[in-house]
Amino acid sequence: MQTLPSTYIPYENFRPSKWRKTHWVTWIFGIALAWLSYSFLRLMAEILRPDFQPRPLHFEVPTLERLGSILVLIFVLAIVGAVHEFIHAIFLWFFTGHRPILVAGEGGLAVRLPSWYIPRDQFLVTNLAPFCIISLVGLLLLLVVPQRYISLTVFLTAMNMAGSIADITSSAYLFLHPPSIYLETEGTIYFDGLIGPDSSLEWKLRIRSLIEATIAKLDPINGSG
Repeated sequence: MQTLPSTYIPYENFRPSKWRKTHWVTWIFGIALAWLSYSFLRLMAEILRPDFQPRPLHFEVPTLERLGSILVLIFVLAIVGAVHEFIHAIFLWFFTGHRPILVAGEGGLAVRLPSWYIPRDQFLVTNLAPFCIISLVGLLLLLVVPQRYISLTVFLTAMNMAGSIADITSSAYLFLHPPSIYLETEGTIYFDGLIGPDSSLEWKLRIRSLIEATIAKLDPINGSG
């Protein structure tokens, strides 16, 4: 919707635009997720493809051929990133009937739909769709790609999983809020002032409070307005 009910007001304890250290901590978790994802997908490749021969990880002296391969890999990663954002856009378009825009920010490309308010559950689906879809496609591709491309498939799928860390962590946090909230694609949460922001189960409120306290310590400006 483009107009919120008059009773809805912003939730001041969640303001991603004010974060600095919190974003860095999130990306540290992303590095850990990259390692876990790669290890999991490599194991799946060994199970699904007996012909898989993983290359040992070791330092190789740079050559023009290897530098060319790295440039190609970066280009392919950029394509995967574009597909990731395109999936966000498709789901956002499906739920709202309006075409979102692509913007460049500090963290890379992002999909935005200014002046629109998205219900929590629709936002969660949109947020997690690229992680789920690309991960599933990557696993299915392990069954059919030629042997020489198995390692590449594992790597690209793992990188998309790791690149989804902000989507995953924000979705986990939003799940702790009542389903009646609305969100802007820029990150602002709006709750119904008549029922308050704490109309959730007690265990959700405790976890949410812990997360918000941690963010407040990392980025005090987030809670000071």
